[in-house]
Amino acid sequence: MENLTRHLSVFLADLTYGNIPAAVVDKAKFVLLDTLGATLAGSQAAEGRIAGQLARKICGREESTLIASGRKVDCLYAALFNGIMAHALELDDGNRYAMGHPGVSVIPTVMALGEKENISGRQAITAIVAGYEAFGRIAAAGNPSHYNRGYHTTGTCGVFGAAAATGKIFKFDADNMVRTLGVAGTQSAGLFAFMSNGAMTKVLHPGKAAHGGILSGLLVKEGFTGPDSILEHPQGFYAAYADRFAPERILDGLGETYEILNTYTKYHAACRHVHAAVDAVLFIMHQNKINPADIDAINVQTYEVAARLTAGKEISTPLSGKMSLPYCAAAAAVDGQVGPKQFDGGRLSDPFLLGVMNKVNLESDEKYESLIPRHRSAGVEIVLKNGERFAKEVIDAIGEPENPGSMEDLLAKFKDCAAGVLQKNQVDLLIDAIQRLEKIENLNQLTSFL
Repeated sequence: MENLTRHLSVFLADLTYGNIPAAVVDKAKFVLLDTLGATLAGSQAAEGRIAGQLARKICGREESTLIASGRKVDCLYAALFNGIMAHALELDDGNRYAMGHPGVSVIPTVMALGEKENISGRQAITAIVAGYEAFGRIAAAGNPSHYNRGYHTTGTCGVFGAAAATGKIFKFDADNMVRTLGVAGTQSAGLFAFMSNGAMTKVLHPGKAAHGGILSGLLVKEGFTGPDSILEHPQGFYAAYADRFAPERILDGLGETYEILNTYTKYHAACRHVHAAVDAVLFIMHQNKINPADIDAINVQTYEVAARLTAGKEISTPLSGKMSLPYCAAAAAVDGQVGPKQFDGGRLSDPFLLGVMNKVNLESDEKYESLIPRHRSAGVEIVLKNGERFAKEVIDAIGEPENPGSMEDLLAKFKDCAAGVLQKNQVDLLIDAIQRLEKIENLNQLTSFL
């Protein structure tokens, strides 16, 4: 399709706070709070601590808040390192059609650049919506082919989301938005090779995407040019990164349906592909008051990608645990939760927990495969040593738009993430500031609490 990049850029450039529906504004505030919570918690993870340490060593100018550090650093580095923190604990939001996580690139971009540019709350909301729109549409159009080739959509398409948000903050017209997406697209990166050993590179991807999106806008402001057809060119993004793509997915419903409304919220600190099964295990264990010692088998049926990607039982790092459905199902059965604490050294090597993990049998089922991408579902059967069997099917994990958690659920998650990082009064002030974000005149009023 000709002029694909320009059509999208015109929409992004023309987007204003005044033409964003109220439900979309509310969702923008929702994802902002959720992503900041994930970032605060992630600042305490090993990857987050490394990011903070490096930031202190290499950053000079004091422009934007390095979250949970009590200091400001260069805007580009704030976006980079805050993006790493946001993804560190697998607590960040996602879009199942896009097969990736928009918040961890878009929100660090808006927070870092928005603070530097002294934007208003309404500008921040508009930038967030634009970023989620670009990420969701570009990623969904190329998936699952893009994902199946080994690309981590969170990084490869996150840079487009970050670039769109940057363009809104700089108030770019359509021409400059085209250039910004073009410069961003040439920086698109992120590979699933981290699966080989549970490496930390996964969390680098959204940080680099946020960094790259802002860098793209800064370069364009100085007169730098980018390709004007980065998406559809014969040597552009889709030609290089996917075997096939659906150009109509980018343009259909522009201004009528908003990708941010497709965003799910995570209530377990693990890969989204395991969440439906975890919900089912938790339900069975709680409903039937089962003693984990009585479990003989946990049989899980789910869709093909989940069965293939998360089948590992070689647990050596936190990420390998988060990416393992057998481990997460066992943690749900034994601990009654799958949070950050289930992935520290002690739990990852616990003999009893690992013993239950080895009782998990995982297979793909055509019934659940046929529901993709509209639903990421799983069926779980827990068999006890006395022969009793208990089953539960989960079509949509909690947090999906079809099965959303309440605002109370989100606030509880946020407060849990912020505990030990911020003082209680800071937490309350931050929540209040985000809930009335459209009334804030300067984003610094919000970042001051971080």
